[in-house]
Amino acid sequence: MAIISGNQEKTKEKIKAEISSDTLKQIQQYCEWASINDLGFFIEEASHFVFSKDKEWKKQLRINKKGEKTAY
Repeated sequence: MAIISGNQEKTKEKIKAEISSDTLKQIQQYCEWASINDLGFFIEEASHFVFSKDKEWKKQLRINKKGEKTAY
């Protein structure tokens, strides 16, 4: 049995968001430049980038994780 399977799909959720037309235009230009055909992929990747860089968010996650361990 393979350790890694290429057929696993993550559950996807539909969202509706309103953003400024200038921001959308820049996102579309970036996606075209980077050959990204899926706006959802761009949003996911941009979100992961923010999560990985925001020190206060990482700190909050650690606090939450500690709270979960002590709750049991």
